[in-house]
Amino acid sequence: MSMKDKAKNMMLASFEKVEKATGKALGNEEMPVKDQVEEVKVHLKNVGDKVVKTTGKALGNEEMPVKDQVEEVKVHLKNVGERVRGALKKED
Repeated sequence: MSMKDKAKNMMLASFEKVEKATGKALGNEEMPVKDQVEEVKVHLKNVGDKVVKTTGKALGNEEMPVKDQVEEVKVHLKNVGERVRGALKKED
């Protein structure tokens, strides 16, 4: 068997394992790949929506657009960095 055939067989075996594991995680090991992809997309969208809402809530506005959330988090991180650097300088 050529190296190319071995690589192809290994890739196909890996693909089948991933497909089966994804189906198992989604509750149906026999689910076709196309359906798995759609199901994962739905889960990712839901998770993304929850992250955006939770981040907005933590920042004081659940309806805050993502772009504004990012800018707000950047400001908070900058402030924290300044405080840490200041605390480290005081120790010296």
